[in-house]
Amino acid sequence: MRNHDERRDLEWPVAPRGAHGRFEPNADVLLDEHGRAVLVHLELAGADADSLLVTIDDNDLIVTGNRCASDVSRAASLLRKEIQFGEFLKVIRLPVAILDTGASAAYREGILTIRLPLAESTTMPIIRTTTTIRMTVRRTPA
Repeated sequence: MRNHDERRDLEWPVAPRGAHGRFEPNADVLLDEHGRAVLVHLELAGADADSLLVTIDDNDLIVTGNRCASDVSRAASLLRKEIQFGEFLKVIRLPVAILDTGASAAYREGILTIRLPLAESTTMPIIRTTTTIRMTVRRTPA
């Protein structure tokens, strides 16, 4: 098993968090109201929906993608810059056993919501193949 820091180091060996346009978005992880699924909400405002890739590998949920820089007038003077742009990688250790099938993801209004159904077993499987989660993108009118 690889831990979160080791995986990030393997993926981006020369880029510390936040460097070179690479960042890690904020996430909330919770059980749904019925206790039947893990819900993950990622804050990805401005991310290119077509670049989003959601996978499960071992006991990790992995989300990658790209958030393009906004157009700022060249005549404007930047006074403060906090919004991060570029490639991102988020690895979330799954806290409970989940089913490989039945997972879903939806990207709407800048929030990526991933639903992972709980497995009946209380132990994590030892071997799990990499699974890509099908995602629905709902674009809001401009």
